[in-house]
Amino acid sequence: MFSLFTLAALLLTPAADSSRWLVMNHGRPAGDLVVMTSRDSVVSRFVFRDRNRGTRVETRYRLGANGAVVAGESRPVLPDGTVGQPGDRFEVVGDSIVYGTMRSALRTGSWVGLRNGTPWDDAALARHLLGRPERSAAIAPSGRARAEVIADTLLRVGARRQRARLVMIYRGTSTTPSGVWLDENGALLSTDAQWFITVRESAVPLMESLRAIELRWRNAQGEAISAKVRLKTTGLVVFKGGDVFDSETGTMRPRQTVIVQGDRILRVGPVDSIPIPADASVFDITGKTIMPGMWEMHTHVQVSNQGSGSLMQLAQGLTTARDMAADLDVAVSQRDRERAGKLASPRLILAGFMEGLLAWAGPTAAIASNEAEARAWVARYDSLGYKQVKLYNVLHPDLVPVIAAEAKQRGMRLSGHIPRGMSVRAAVSLGFDEIQHAAFLFSDFYPDSLYLPQMRAYSIVATAVAPRIDVDSPGMTSLVNFLAEHQTVIDGTFNLWIGGGASVVGAGGSSDQSRADSAYVRLIRRLYDAGVPLVAGTDNTTGTTYRRELEMYALAGIPAPRVLQIATIDAARVMKEDRDYGSIVAGKVADLIVVNGRPAERIGDLARVETVVRGGRVYRVTDLLGALGSSTVQ
Repeated sequence: MFSLFTLAALLLTPAADSSRWLVMNHGRPAGDLVVMTSRDSVVSRFVFRDRNRGTRVETRYRLGANGAVVAGESRPVLPDGTVGQPGDRFEVVGDSIVYGTMRSALRTGSWVGLRNGTPWDDAALARHLLGRPERSAAIAPSGRARAEVIADTLLRVGARRQRARLVMIYRGTSTTPSGVWLDENGALLSTDAQWFITVRESAVPLMESLRAIELRWRNAQGEAISAKVRLKTTGLVVFKGGDVFDSETGTMRPRQTVIVQGDRILRVGPVDSIPIPADASVFDITGKTIMPGMWEMHTHVQVSNQGSGSLMQLAQGLTTARDMAADLDVAVSQRDRERAGKLASPRLILAGFMEGLLAWAGPTAAIASNEAEARAWVARYDSLGYKQVKLYNVLHPDLVPVIAAEAKQRGMRLSGHIPRGMSVRAAVSLGFDEIQHAAFLFSDFYPDSLYLPQMRAYSIVATAVAPRIDVDSPGMTSLVNFLAEHQTVIDGTFNLWIGGGASVVGAGGSSDQSRADSAYVRLIRRLYDAGVPLVAGTDNTTGTTYRRELEMYALAGIPAPRVLQIATIDAARVMKEDRDYGSIVAGKVADLIVVNGRPAERIGDLARVETVVRGGRVYRVTDLLGALGSSTVQ
């Protein structure tokens, strides 16, 4: 008989029982996890609000007479509290497991569970792994997982002590684990550090301590990985014979030599006119392109970035990344440790997130409900070296001019979503330098639909209306001309919308995706032709859709050299950092990439980045991918 996880491993007590955990959004309750257990079933309902998103799922496990799992399914929890049709289900039949039409043999000790479960499932998996030899097991129907206990501690909760074990779970070949906290009985205590944390109500006072323990481990892991992937070089690094993309002119300079000393570019010139120092580390890049590192202008730093996402961003050729919303302690720490050379990561520029106090508030502690709170948050961000303030969906419109005045006085940029109740023109007129997401240029024409027939997210509205937008209409022409007149920067994240990618932000694909795609591509060209500044960003943590973002610009008819300028010198100019970044010029910071191709002719050749230099530190893309357990940039 196969050793599946048993009733004893599943249940806290052998009798029917109900357990509840809170879902916390930066100290504010956002939902809950409720688990009902009995002798023959386990039902887990996980519902929380994350803006218009969040999770609404119910999982059901059926147990056999011996307590082994014999079937499972997950169903969506509908707005009225009922459940929909199963989206994921399996059944154990003899010595096999059946997922839909796929049937696989079960191996001894296999973990049997739903592929998309709840935090309760994560805790159950952790317990199963900890009970297996070498803390490893096969995952039905395929793959493996292993567990590592990286903290086992006693924390005081009032008059009693709470045992807490942090278990890191590695799945497949991934080197980046997910974590779960277990109590003394092996039951779920808390999820790991995320924007939304599921935690036992009695353990809420422990959240700060649990977070600190995890961050210390994540930080140490990130620094250890970074030390391994950095290439050892001498004091001088030479890239010889490559064709330089001159981002300031948008032209190619053939057969050049670039010499890097420390974190700066020392010399640039024709290969025949620059002697190679005897003690230099020399890279012969003849026939390849060397260009400035690219700028990811819309990312989100997470706790685990330093050991995974940041390495993948470098592998994409990204040497600067602008964070547009992250937990303050995580963002500041990773920014500062990267600049000290401790992390393999793009250089981080931070934009401070600010939101209003409603149930739909985004994932942040930076809540402003009055003028004093708004000014205080701007001041705090400024004191920590943030360059920009980003406003969000339900911030009260009356606070926008207050925040704009405070930010401008401090020399900070202002950008964001268009808060509810405002138009694009109003936001720009009150001080927005930039707008995140091109979808707002579509939803701007349907303001009532944000509320009627019910309160909905801009992303859902934009997805619905995009196929019906005439991008060449007088109304859109007027809006585009207004943006051009004010030189309002558009951080369009077009990769999210074109091709149905809006499902990432809770909107799903359009019912007429081809027309929606055409509208967005046409909008790119209209903005570009009008002289509206564009910056390239993905709105993800790994940069894996960055090249797609640039390819959409090329698809819209923007010449490849101009696309590369948008990705490099234009972004540096937007952030007023072009004195030190954005082009390959002696004296500037050595942020460079080597491409085995001709991206100034074919943007798709950016898939062939081979070497990345960030602040003079050299990384081979193969080493970065190897550290991630991957062989490809996507």
